[in-house]
Amino acid sequence: MNSMTGFGRASGRGRKLDIDVEARSVNHRFLSVKISLPEDFSRFEGDVDRQVRSRMARGSVSISVTVKRLGPDPALQPDPRQFRDLYRRLDAIRKSLKIKEPVPFQAVLSAPPVWSATGSIADDTDRVWAGIKRLVDRAIEDLVRRRAREGVGIRRDILARLDTIGSAAAQIRTRAPLVLQAYQKKLDERITSIVAARGFDTSKADLAKEIALFADKSDISEELQRLEAHVGSFREIVDENGSIGRRLDFLTQEMVRETNTLASKGGDAPISEAAVRIKSELEKIKEQAENVE
Repeated sequence: MNSMTGFGRASGRGRKLDIDVEARSVNHRFLSVKISLPEDFSRFEGDVDRQVRSRMARGSVSISVTVKRLGPDPALQPDPRQFRDLYRRLDAIRKSLKIKEPVPFQAVLSAPPVWSATGSIADDTDRVWAGIKRLVDRAIEDLVRRRAREGVGIRRDILARLDTIGSAAAQIRTRAPLVLQAYQKKLDERITSIVAARGFDTSKADLAKEIALFADKSDISEELQRLEAHVGSFREIVDENGSIGRRLDFLTQEMVRETNTLASKGGDAPISEAAVRIKSELEKIKEQAENVE
């Protein structure tokens, strides 16, 4: 079992470049992949998308890559033509504003257009990307590990709540026959009271028919059986690998439906209280299942 929430990171430090990769994921009904790469590497987004989809089945996953050049690039050379053109434009602005001081040399030299991109990182993307791709792999692997680690905690919590549900269901199964017995006793007492007060009799057949009707109306054996079967299926699914979150969500809804029927048909305060405990646990399980891949 894996969670859909997690964070992974990988970094590379070299003499010329610092590379940082972050991989994050949160809940999502399907698999959504968002990728942020430096402009020079945007053509590799498809590679990253395939890397993510080969490791994860659900969740909103964001991959962010930052590449930082360390120090000045010796390959960059000033462009005299750009320098002259920029100086003329700045000088024209100076004159239009009637500024007496000349345009400082440093202002022109520090402008990005003055420097050419010959020999820059843009011309060596394939080689640099090979290193970035390895870091992306590591960040995704780190994210997958963290999602699995959180999944262990979710599984443990769900199993504990299933134990509580199983205990409450056992209480209901024990209590159900007592409800019928209590109703039969109550009905006997009412019949006896009516006969004594008004002096007329009623047949045992009529009494048995009334009890049978009540027993049929309040019979919760099928609902209990299905609920307990769902609990068993839940335990099996949480031990499976892969994408299981939707199946858990569906089972939770089925268990809520059976519990509602138990509460309405039980006709007994202890049964209703046990059903409320089951529903409370199911609500918490549903919250957990929504975070399962």
